[in-house]
Amino acid sequence: MYVNNYKINLSTMSGGTTATTINIPISMEYQLVDTAELIERVFVETETENAINPILNYDRIRFMPINPADNPVTSLTYDIKLFNNLGVYGNFYSDIGFDYDDVKFSKNSFTQSFLRLSFYDSDDPMVQNLVAYTTLFCRLAPSDLLTSTTGVLSIGMPIPINQIPIKFTVENPLINKKGFGEGFHLYYYKDSLNIGETKYLFMKASFNNAKTDKKTNLMVKNTPQNIENLVHELYTRYKITRTTTGYYYEVDDLYQGNGTSGVNNITYFGNGPTINLYEVKAI
Repeated sequence: MYVNNYKINLSTMSGGTTATTINIPISMEYQLVDTAELIERVFVETETENAINPILNYDRIRFMPINPADNPVTSLTYDIKLFNNLGVYGNFYSDIGFDYDDVKFSKNSFTQSFLRLSFYDSDDPMVQNLVAYTTLFCRLAPSDLLTSTTGVLSIGMPIPINQIPIKFTVENPLINKKGFGEGFHLYYYKDSLNIGETKYLFMKASFNNAKTDKKTNLMVKNTPQNIENLVHELYTRYKITRTTTGYYYEVDDLYQGNGTSGVNNITYFGNGPTINLYEVKAI
C-alpha cells in the first residue's frame, strides 16, 4: 500500500515559536472512531428487538357459563333447524335424510355428523381471527330413548326418528357425570383479561351431515336475508369477563349483528340458555 509521506525539517523552519512547535487550531473538526460498541447497543440490539415478535402467554383458562343475572347455569342447548325436502325448516333427523337404523345402530352416518362452533374475536370477516372452536357430535339424549310402560325406566331403544330433534345439549360435567360435557366450558387466553374487564367473542356455526356429506352454514334468523345483510346474521355473541372470583361467559340474548339491540335467537329458561340456529337462506 502506497501513501504520501511528509517530513518536517526543523532546521529549515524559520525562527520564533514555530521553529520548535507546531500549532494545531482548536476549531479543527474531528471524527469519532471506535463506534462499534455504540452501533451494537443503539442500532443492532434495538432493531433486533423490533424484528422479533413479543413473547405471548398462550395458556388458556376455563370460562364458566352464567346467565344475565350472573348466576351459574348447568346446561346449554343448541337447537338446529334445517330445510327438509319441502323447503321448510324441520327440526328432526328425519327431515334431513336420516332413517331409524342410522340412529338405532349408531351408524357412522349419525355418529360422525356434528355441529361445529367457531369462535372469532370480531364479527367483521375482513379483520377477524379464529381463536377457538368446539365440535359437538350427534348423540342420543335420555329423552330420545323409549321408556318402560311406567314411563320411568329407559329401555335403550330410540324413539321414532321423526321425533328425535336435531338438538345438542351440553351439561356441567361436575353436576351430571352422565351428561355430555364437551362444549360446556369456553377456553380463552389466560392473560387476555384483567379483573373487571369484559370482551366479546363471536360464534359462527355450521352443521356437517355425514349422511349426505353436506356442510350447512347456520344463521340466527328464521327468515330469508338479503345477501348484503346476511353477514350480520351469522354470529351469536358471547360476553367473557373476569372477576375476583373467576372467569365467566354469558351468551348475549340482546346482541343484534346489524347494530340494534333486542330479543334475538337466545332464550334463557330453566337451567340455561337455548341457542336457536337456522340454515342460511339468502334472497
